[in-house]
Amino acid sequence: LIDRVMDGLPPSVMEETRGFAMNCVVPTRLVGHVMGRGGSGVQEVQNTTKTRIMLREIPGDQDNRSINIAGPILNVCSAYILMMKRYLDAEKFDARDKSDSR
Repeated sequence: LIDRVMDGLPPSVMEETRGFAMNCVVPTRLVGHVMGRGGSGVQEVQNTTKTRIMLREIPGDQDNRSINIAGPILNVCSAYILMMKRYLDAEKFDARDKSDSR
């Protein structure tokens, strides 16, 4: 799917210099695993994709946090995919941890 989308993009998309941003929401209980020890996971994704990733509180929602990813459009999409992989890994770890504590 990603290959098909990329093949259909005009060169102007690749040359776009404006910044773009994506936001996603992750449960607060998974933030530590998603971000990595001392933010190392986020730092790795930022360095790989040349994006800026910020974690923010959501007013009135203590159960979730917002992750904002900013940068060139293809970089942002790549960073989003990598962060969602970290999120899915965190969910697996959380589920395994919960079953071990029963």
